[in-house]
Amino acid sequence: MALIRPVALTGSDQAVVAAPAVYRGLTVRETSGSAGAVLRLHDNASAGSGTILQTVALAQGESANLMHPDGVWAVNGIYADVVSGAIEGSVYIA
Repeated sequence: MALIRPVALTGSDQAVVAAPAVYRGLTVRETSGSAGAVLRLHDNASAGSGTILQTVALAQGESANLMHPDGVWAVNGIYADVVSGAIEGSVYIA
């Protein structure tokens, strides 16, 4: 089994990795304290397109830890789109 590497989320939209990678999961927490948050991970190295790998909707103060033990191949890289709210956490890649 390959080791996984966490990539910290900045709280804004960002490229997690700009090359092919295996998406293994994430840990995120809603941080605004007054509203929920939505995060989408795309199979793409830049904003605006690509197959959605994962969507996470969090209520106020909620957190989520999601793992994909076998991984999901992201041929174009991984882009994190913070659709709404505020988050902190990491995306796990191999």
